[in-house]
Amino acid sequence: MHFMYYAPLKQGDTLGIAAPAGSFDREKFDLGIAQLKKLGFQVHFQADLFEKNRYLAGSDERKISELENLFENPKIKAILFARGGYGCQKILPKLNYKKISKHPKPVIGYSDATPLLEQLHEKSGIPIFYGPMVTHLAAEPSAETLESLRNTLIGKPATYLQHSGIKILKEGSAKGMGVGGCLSLISTSLGTSYQPKWNKTVLFLEDTNEEAYSLDRMLTQLKHSGLLSRCKALCFGTLSAPTQTEEIIFSMLKDVLNDFPGPILTGLPVGHQRHFITVPLGVQWDVDTAKKQVVFHYDR
Repeated sequence: MHFMYYAPLKQGDTLGIAAPAGSFDREKFDLGIAQLKKLGFQVHFQADLFEKNRYLAGSDERKISELENLFENPKIKAILFARGGYGCQKILPKLNYKKISKHPKPVIGYSDATPLLEQLHEKSGIPIFYGPMVTHLAAEPSAETLESLRNTLIGKPATYLQHSGIKILKEGSAKGMGVGGCLSLISTSLGTSYQPKWNKTVLFLEDTNEEAYSLDRMLTQLKHSGLLSRCKALCFGTLSAPTQTEEIIFSMLKDVLNDFPGPILTGLPVGHQRHFITVPLGVQWDVDTAKKQVVFHYDR
């Protein structure tokens, strides 16, 4: 593959760790850092990463300064996040996207990082990946999770995604820029200046600890907003409900999305789960239900 998407990292390169969202458990953080070091990378983070302000990882000003510093630091070759939770949306209006755009480097995160990833890509052209955070790596991640993350960092990201758990909700094939992330975060962006500007895209969605009716409500809101009509295909990762089965969730999706014209896949191994394959956003996704496969194109 002729790779032009970002500069691959080498053994011993330094990862910058930011905490733009919620406060976190130090023990879990240290376990996750140990996993990154086992993968062959050094890590760098500011001492104030561990500050707490209510349920947040310090003040908005601290988070903004931290993130911008990591982009400007030439020793930092990629940026990961400590954890999700809540807080990324609060810093979106205050980031200096012009300054960030001068220092492009891959950024990996998920869950609450969804709107931050979207804005970094849209306004600064930053290469973004939907992948695990530091505290996620503390909970015995699968070997595939670690391998996928490392391969992404060293310039060998996934070129396609197939998995035995993938199910077809609606047949077909389609191509478009891969966008999306955590459904609840996308839902809360509707009606704001940070509402996604999708056009002929492949929409990826996942979420956790949401009952089927809540998922139904958020998907219906996306329909009513008109955003779903701008998508050519839908791909779902993890959708876990506290009290409902996968069958109920699948039945709900079939009902809510019955009039969606494009192909729909569910069960991608991406999101809030132990087996988490890192995937790119902001590049072309080719969806083919006949092969139960998504292909990623990085060349520009």
